[in-house]
Amino acid sequence: MESIAHDHQLRALLKSHLSTRVGDDDLLVDEFSLAYGTVRADLALVNGHLEGFEIKAGKDTLERLLNQVESYGKVFEYSWVVTTEGHLRAARALVPKHWGLLVAVADFDGSRLRQVRKAQRNRGLEAEHLARLLWRDEVMVKLEELGLSTGLRSKPKVALFAELAKALPVQDLAAYVRGCLKARKDWRVDAGPHGYGGSLRRAAR
Repeated sequence: MESIAHDHQLRALLKSHLSTRVGDDDLLVDEFSLAYGTVRADLALVNGHLEGFEIKAGKDTLERLLNQVESYGKVFEYSWVVTTEGHLRAARALVPKHWGLLVAVADFDGSRLRQVRKAQRNRGLEAEHLARLLWRDEVMVKLEELGLSTGLRSKPKVALFAELAKALPVQDLAAYVRGCLKARKDWRVDAGPHGYGGSLRRAAR
């Protein structure tokens, strides 16, 4: 679709597409930071799981997609590529089979996203990379709860992440991370709600 040339156009379609799935207590995060900020997911959905969306609009290239796939696979329980017809074949070849595929299409009613393949649960989550999504105080709260905080307060964050990653099963850690992300009060939220398919939901950065 030549009309979906830019990120912001495809992002708007994606948010409209997600509108029926996003509840009042869920969180949509634009430019979600992964791997200590070296990679950013275009959009993350935090609800009963952590879900990542990588947008590849018409004027984008797929040069960085393999690196993004690797980073997504360490933290997201479900991952999607959101793209145009022109990129669909190449994107399908580059991402694992458990990734979902959404493609922009046009008809008499306008532009929309069509699901080509549904995302399947990722079984390759890595505990230490999940822990890195947390802030230092969030890590310490859980370590204190587990009785493991002694001698760690002066340690660098990487040591705290490693300790927490060892202490919890990966699915328990994923659940804790989701809870912390949704509970944060200091997300930089855009000045006003966004309209997604006629409904208003939070969008945070």
